[in-house]
Order: sequence, then C-alpha cells, then structure tokens
Amino acid sequence: MTMKVVVEFFPQRREIVMDLPARSNGHDLMKSLLLAPDVHILVRDDVPIPIDEELKEGDRVRIIAVVSGG
Repeated sequence: MTMKVVVEFFPQRREIVMDLPARSNGHDLMKSLLLAPDVHILVRDDVPIPIDEELKEGDRVRIIAVVSGG
C-alpha cells in the first residue's frame, strides 16, 4: 500500500508528488530523494517536524536546505 505526499523544495521553489510506502516517515522521504537529513529541515503546516515523524496520505512537506557559511 502506498501514499502520496506533496514535496516542496526550498529555496528552489520546486514541487513534486511522491509515492511512498504506507507508514513512511521523514527519514524514508529523505532517503528516497537521496538527500542528507543533517543539512535539511522538514516542515509540515509551517511547523518543523522530527525526521522520524510518520507522514500521512496527502501531507504537504517542505524540505528546506540549510545553508551556513562564514
């Protein structure tokens, strides 16, 4: 069984729809996108969520790339 999740990439402002296995969490999403979880923040409904939080059918998740420098 799968679920659809809308993923918005920021700051690129690009959006895709992902099919993920049911009961997937943020880490599963990052892994399927080949993104490093230590340099990205997941946001749902304008609230950051933990990487191990379970996602639900129809969720809209923003992935924010963390940029640092000095």
